[in-house]
Amino acid sequence: MIPLLLTLLLPLGAHSAPAPQATFKPSPGNFPAKGDGDYAGGIFSIPISQLPQYAGPGGTGPEAPTTPGQKTSGSGPYPSQMLTDSSLPGHTIFAPKTPPTGNLSLPFIAWGNGACTLNSATYQNLLVEVASYGYVIAADGTPGSTSATQSKVQDMRDSIEWAIAGKAAKYGNVDTSKITTAGHSCGGQEALSTAYHDERVKRIVMFNIAIFQDDRRYLLQEIKVPIVWLIGGSKDMGYTPSGKDYNLFTQPKIRANLDTGHGGTFSATNGGKQGKAFVNYLEWTWRGNQSAKAVLLDPQSPNSLVKDKWVVEQSGWN
Repeated sequence: MIPLLLTLLLPLGAHSAPAPQATFKPSPGNFPAKGDGDYAGGIFSIPISQLPQYAGPGGTGPEAPTTPGQKTSGSGPYPSQMLTDSSLPGHTIFAPKTPPTGNLSLPFIAWGNGACTLNSATYQNLLVEVASYGYVIAADGTPGSTSATQSKVQDMRDSIEWAIAGKAAKYGNVDTSKITTAGHSCGGQEALSTAYHDERVKRIVMFNIAIFQDDRRYLLQEIKVPIVWLIGGSKDMGYTPSGKDYNLFTQPKIRANLDTGHGGTFSATNGGKQGKAFVNYLEWTWRGNQSAKAVLLDPQSPNSLVKDKWVVEQSGWN
């Protein structure tokens, strides 16, 4: 069976070669050295045969986009683009069209797609928007890929190592002390799995997903950096498990729900309300922007997520 799939991208009944028998046997105190695991999405993912018991009610909510948004260069100060780079095969770069001048450092983001597919263009609106605020992003796969192969933790790790090796310097002053892993659905589980026991990763953002298996949730104690869950409300398969993860996790954390369903707002212009949440979180935690912090944490802020109809829980921030 293939691993966890984002049902909006692949049919639930899709099949490929059988997955190998699981080698990791979860038990309290059993901490694998790395997060690669047995399936696409890594140690925190599941085989698709288990998905029906976790999938939730499904459907969309009133905050889901009804039509695709416009393609833009982002709303930030550094107009950005989607492109491929021969120095990082099998990936897509989202970066400012012109390297920002001055002393601006560009934090690095490694991105995983829903269903761990290799079609990075699905997230163009969101990732170009983030890049336009001065970030360099490497997403698994290439624009429009139709490959049935799914991404692995090593794909995300490859992009981190590419950046650390200095190969992203052509896009600006990339700061590899500020690395975020992020992704949607299976790609979010891949982001969490990549960060597991990797001290180079300092932030994790999981879109519309969490840990499904109760017997793997204890592995969260090995995650020592903040996690943000951006979830699509009660119809989203990430809703119930993200609540369990949030309650257990002891590092700084945010769990924000917007009634979209599993598909989020990625297709909206500039990534919609999820784009706004993601940008403001990054601007606050990487650049110390206090207005951006208020968007996340202060319900009374004029631009707060709460005023955008998010339900926000948070804990552990100074």
